[in-house]
Amino acid sequence: MIIAVAIIGMFVSITWANTPVDTVDIKGCENQSTCETIQSHIKDVLNSLTDLKKVAHLFSNKGLSSITELHAKTGFKCINVLYECKLINLPEGGFEIRGVRVRVDMGDTKGNPDQYLVFTLSQEFLITGVRFAMENGHYQHIIEGGKRLKDFANRQKILQFIEIFRTAYNRKDLEYLKKAYSDDALIIVGKVLEKAPQQTEMFKGSRLSSDRIKFVKLSKKQYLTNLEKVFNVNSFIKVDFDELEVIRHDSINDIYGVTLKQHWQSSGYSDEGYLFLMIDFTNEDQPLIHVRTWQSEKFPDGSVIGLYDFNPIE
Repeated sequence: MIIAVAIIGMFVSITWANTPVDTVDIKGCENQSTCETIQSHIKDVLNSLTDLKKVAHLFSNKGLSSITELHAKTGFKCINVLYECKLINLPEGGFEIRGVRVRVDMGDTKGNPDQYLVFTLSQEFLITGVRFAMENGHYQHIIEGGKRLKDFANRQKILQFIEIFRTAYNRKDLEYLKKAYSDDALIIVGKVLEKAPQQTEMFKGSRLSSDRIKFVKLSKKQYLTNLEKVFNVNSFIKVDFDELEVIRHDSINDIYGVTLKQHWQSSGYSDEGYLFLMIDFTNEDQPLIHVRTWQSEKFPDGSVIGLYDFNPIE
């Protein structure tokens, strides 16, 4: 619903109101009562985005915090009267609702302003988290791969982590990112590769040499300090992931490599490049990123930095 259009110089500024949601239709429910309860909860929340206190009783404390912060930082709004959503039963219990399309205000910048919300709910139907979703095609690709490899539960958790990780950038959640990166994480950007302090064993046998790639190494503190400055000077940040690939380490079961193409857009800057994350799921409640690398383009042979460019130590 467009409520205001104003010509400002050469640009058209468009303001969107939250469209009242009439129906939420949940697909995949085995129990009609469960379906009706979740449909009612999601509908009430979507119609209360401007005053979430009215529906606070539908959330856990963490869940209410997640949607409040996300809405405050991105200003997302409903754009559909009818939402048809998919229900997924989570391996650890509870539910996930996917497919709620919303619109994010991106000012006068180019790019697709649409995002999709994911709601996680407990077995008691409390909403425990809200995040932006991966594009559905990539989601299905990873889940189907997990079924073939009998790795479905782990890949479901990885996708949850990646979606929450991506959402943390969109909502400028520095506190979450501090917890997501291990204290001695290796973060590589730029043009010169150096070994991280106390990380020398990790790179034994690595293909990464000065002949292969030259990148800048940052400590966790340096990276987060720079990121905080970016958060402060941009009115919005929109991060999208594409070309997603998940690989499980062949000898360390809890180590996964995630490679994806990242599209970064903010009020002052945009770029795209290839992101690699080495994630440790030893503690499923608090996965840790040990390595984060970014490169603006692939190597001449079509490859990017990946899991086997590093030698994690058990």
